[in-house]
Amino acid sequence: MQNNIIPTNQALTDSFSLKIPLAYCEVIDLRLTSLTCLYYESIDAHDSQLNPPKPLIFEKNGVKVRFSLCEIQIHDKEQNIKIPTKFVNLTVSAKLLYGNYFEGITKNNIYQIYLEFIKYDVIKLSFEHFKQGIISDVDVCFNRYINNELQFIDSCETLMAQTGLKSKWIKITNEPTNKGISFNRRDFATPSIPFIKIYHKELELLNNSTVFWNTYLFENYANQIKGLTRFEATIRNYKHKERLKKYGILDQFRTLEDYLELPQSDLMRFCIFSINGYIEKKTRVKAPDLSPTDHIIFELLQNCIVKGYDFKHLQAICETFTGSSAESTKVAKSRIKKKIKDLFDLIIHKDLKLQTQATHNQHVLSYLEFLNLKY
Repeated sequence: MQNNIIPTNQALTDSFSLKIPLAYCEVIDLRLTSLTCLYYESIDAHDSQLNPPKPLIFEKNGVKVRFSLCEIQIHDKEQNIKIPTKFVNLTVSAKLLYGNYFEGITKNNIYQIYLEFIKYDVIKLSFEHFKQGIISDVDVCFNRYINNELQFIDSCETLMAQTGLKSKWIKITNEPTNKGISFNRRDFATPSIPFIKIYHKELELLNNSTVFWNTYLFENYANQIKGLTRFEATIRNYKHKERLKKYGILDQFRTLEDYLELPQSDLMRFCIFSINGYIEKKTRVKAPDLSPTDHIIFELLQNCIVKGYDFKHLQAICETFTGSSAESTKVAKSRIKKKIKDLFDLIIHKDLKLQTQATHNQHVLSYLEFLNLKY
């Protein structure tokens, strides 16, 4: 058995969209550019209304290849106008590397991916024109191990606790076959609130990519996916690229060839920059600045944390309170929970050691320290 190693703690390219001018392509499969209409088999009739061409999708053993036609307004510098231009849009994934999936897409293996698209006889184009395609919706990722699923969820919850008002964009999933945290949704992402997900890669491979895993990866990686997680962030479009350039995160890029020249360290910086955009930068408040009552609660909470209580345990204490009526009990519990949340939030911003004890899990802290979060 070949002893391949899953790379960790280094930025990889997982997928992207590639738009190639139709003028660069020779169309072999005319379905790509043909208008379509509805056909009703039972009455042997079809609609007179013609619709845009449908994407051509090929799938085998969990690997999907997609060709589609699109039209974009491209600015012509000489005429200073926008001209509608047709492109062939390719959905490119590291799965096209098959057994070398964990390498990610690089300039060293991009020719192999080019050949994968050519073999479907949908279009014919040169490798140079392929590399000059316009790249967007780039998923940059890195792999990381964690000890167990409970600790992974603790990491996700700790992240969410740092987001303040931006928590409305965040969702934690904790199911037997799917665990992780997502920031925004892919379709709603903007340059300032990008799409990010941190998910349990082991569970994803075994439950959602089963055929691909069994066909191409199991033999070489069966002993390496235990506890494997993945961080993934998306560079969506031109405006997003401009924002990254403005903040000195990534050099501007337009084509696939440009992108593949970006240093791996810059791609990792993009990941860190993206997650930090969700972290609320709070002023650290020390106990002496609190009211006498809050000061006492603040110090007692710290004592509880040192003894092993986490946020859920502290919130559960609120449920033991009983007021004079059901309504007053509900209001009081809500106020107490808010008080505990506010003071707990101050604690985990105050001291990294206390934050570690708050989760009672050293590996949670190391997982988040790797992301260079600003507490």
